[in-house]
Amino acid sequence: MENVNQTVINNANTVFEKKDDKYFGYKSRFGDIVIGGAYSYRFVVHYAKTNQDVVIVPGDVNTVTTPVCTTLEERLWKPEKTVQARRDEIVEQAKADAEELVMDNTSEWCGIDFIVNRNKRTVVALIKGEYTSEVFARGIAKAAPDDCFNVHIGKAVALRRALGLAVPDEYLNAPQPTEVRVGDIVQYSRAWTALVIADNGWPPLSGGWIQLKDARKNGLKIIDDSREEVAND
Repeated sequence: MENVNQTVINNANTVFEKKDDKYFGYKSRFGDIVIGGAYSYRFVVHYAKTNQDVVIVPGDVNTVTTPVCTTLEERLWKPEKTVQARRDEIVEQAKADAEELVMDNTSEWCGIDFIVNRNKRTVVALIKGEYTSEVFARGIAKAAPDDCFNVHIGKAVALRRALGLAVPDEYLNAPQPTEVRVGDIVQYSRAWTALVIADNGWPPLSGGWIQLKDARKNGLKIIDDSREEVAND
């Protein structure tokens, strides 16, 4: 980082240094990033859009790029998608990732099972013998208390951990959903959750439910947006 604009770096609240395709935490006055930790482009862009005075130091040139700035030419990112669109994209990426990893790592002697526990908000991936059921490796993903559970992200995270693969930052830092949809599970009260159904849809045979229009009107928190049984909106 020699010969770069040290004044800009000194005055920044947070600094990332780019090396290859990763961004490493250099400093933070907020204490909310790991110094020396590796972060993805997507994470850095989201971080820069939601914090003040974030600086990126490219690893191959002696210049400083400031994502939070006044001139378009200096910006690191392209025009942002909505929060919901970013989450949808990450969910689809995780779904495809898990499916590809299952295909690549399943054989005549080795199979992969997932154990989903929505009450505990966990997904466990088990790599085990196809005939012996002996477990060779396992990985677990658990949603944080305030995060929306998504089984597709959970499967990708758990399977990558079971296989000893790196987990993309976007899976661990996916934005929370902002748009209630049919098939979501919402928190209706402290003790009651409800499945969101179409306004003209049939209620489920058991369990709580709420029509889409009412869920949106009441601004209910989405706690599970896996929507595995919903083909389309």
